[in-house]
Amino acid sequence: MAGMKTKVLLLQDAVYLPSFGGGNKANRLLMRELAKLGFDCRVVARLPGPAQHNPAVFLPEALAARGAIVREDERGQQHYGHEGVQVLAMDTAAPNAAAELEAFIQRKRPDWILVSDDHRAIFLQAALSFAAERTIVVVHTHFHLPFGPESRALNPEQHARMRKARDIVVVSDYSRQYVRQFGGLEATLLRFPVFGAAPFAVRGRPDGGYVTMINPCVLKGLPIFLDLVDHFADTAFAAVPTWGADDAVIEVLRARANVTLLEAADEIDTVLQDARIVLAPSLVPETFGYVAVDAMLRGIPVLAGGLGGQTEAMLGVDFILPVCPIEQSGGQVRVLAQDTAPWRAALSRLLSDPQFYRASAHAARHAALGFLPQTDVCHFARHLAELAEKPGLF
Repeated sequence: MAGMKTKVLLLQDAVYLPSFGGGNKANRLLMRELAKLGFDCRVVARLPGPAQHNPAVFLPEALAARGAIVREDERGQQHYGHEGVQVLAMDTAAPNAAAELEAFIQRKRPDWILVSDDHRAIFLQAALSFAAERTIVVVHTHFHLPFGPESRALNPEQHARMRKARDIVVVSDYSRQYVRQFGGLEATLLRFPVFGAAPFAVRGRPDGGYVTMINPCVLKGLPIFLDLVDHFADTAFAAVPTWGADDAVIEVLRARANVTLLEAADEIDTVLQDARIVLAPSLVPETFGYVAVDAMLRGIPVLAGGLGGQTEAMLGVDFILPVCPIEQSGGQVRVLAQDTAPWRAALSRLLSDPQFYRASAHAARHAALGFLPQTDVCHFARHLAELAEKPGLF
């Protein structure tokens, strides 16, 4: 392969651009950074549907405003380049999707195939059919895994396929332990390059700004957010709707006079520029809460729920607070009563004690800046190189 670019193909059954969800954003920024290193990066992603939140942001003209010139083929698929990455957005639910995907892989003949969010269980099969030794499963959420208590749908056949992949990459130690305990599989922990490079402007301040929550919805802890909104009626809150906020959630938020709705943005700094405190009260286990680190890098204290990898994302600083996880069975979601007293107490102190706020903000920023080197894309590139050293792979 001397003199040739390493070809990396990402397959994700999720929208590529814009990418407001944590896993989607992590994949997009990984591919962007690999492209900067000289990798030949391509993506097959899901074509946005009409049910997508705020569908206007997925229109070709909206993507063009982000620097992606979209071409639609005769089948309605979208083709575009963005930040050095070539993207095909296809209807992954179409009857012939699997066959088209396999044909695409055969044409491009990638050196590595990253399979992420394969909840229809077609991407991994297509990758394995081409070359199991070149296939890497990427785990951003346990919802889409075929095993374990956090899975939405158990799938023994997909579980067996995962055993054939060359590697499984996870984003947190919590996720690595989950995959081992419930899937009987070993995984490699790699931090994704999602945060950018220093310096980061200090955004948090004790005397103004919003108490902000990104992606307000039940799964992410909307009941706790609303309780705090109602309890601190004189405090300015902000909500940033993304994939989880449906019309009913938007209506509930708009009914609160002290809540401002903010537009989601590709650059997290835009969202956090007026944040005073960030809330991350997820009621489901997170694999890793990126927004916590994003906020802490900017000197913004974070109040986070204590489920899953969210505790890992807090990097050993305050405040990890209790939540009662939702119960899911047969597609039904049951939200249990939440003890918000610890949340109220923590928020009250940050709002009323400027000295305590500054100390908390400093500790958060210091921890996040210390963590940042682990997210350099070179770690991922070196891992691919180490895998490639196996004789006879290329």
